[in-house]
Amino acid sequence: MVAALLAGAGTAWATSPEHPAPPKGQSLPPVPASVSVAPSPSPSLFPDGADRAPRKAARTVASPVPPTSVVIPRIKARMPILPIGVASDGQMALPPDPADAGWYRYGSRPGDGAGATVLAAHVDSKEYGIGPMARLGELEVGDFLTVLSGGTARRYVVTSTRQLEKSTLDLAYLFARTGPPRLHLITCGGEFDERKRHYDQNVVVLAAPAPAT
Repeated sequence: MVAALLAGAGTAWATSPEHPAPPKGQSLPPVPASVSVAPSPSPSLFPDGADRAPRKAARTVASPVPPTSVVIPRIKARMPILPIGVASDGQMALPPDPADAGWYRYGSRPGDGAGATVLAAHVDSKEYGIGPMARLGELEVGDFLTVLSGGTARRYVVTSTRQLEKSTLDLAYLFARTGPPRLHLITCGGEFDERKRHYDQNVVVLAAPAPAT
């Protein structure tokens, strides 16, 4: 009963079977190419090169550490987080064990100044059984959860929990690298279609960084 999951946010979210395919005309946002952060050389202020005073080295801003686990108290879940990317068919990959959450490693990390951190997991598996995300829909607005990145813990507060029929995938929103920092958790929901071999709904939880206490 494993159904690989991909979901969108906005007015609707959806899943797809085994290796999900987005609606026609949609695909995952392109994987960002490596970009050099070295500053471009500035032209000399003096034609004869007299500006030879030492210059300060450009500061390198370290990226936050990737997420390593997520703790969701309401459903008594603590899940390891594995970095995932894009499957061979161009869709989002997922860890095979529903006990593991996958983090879309081409998107934002917890602690980044903008964009969505996307965590997703199978709801169940014939091989491994039911996973913690099977209870994701029990989360309520105002619930707290924690994402750990190595030794750093970041708290989030749930702002929305929805279970919707799959219809359209707003991938641009779900995987956005811009906008306010936020967390998206996704799994399958609803009834399992034995003929199509996938669930007919998505459970999507949106969360925002919790205010400092």
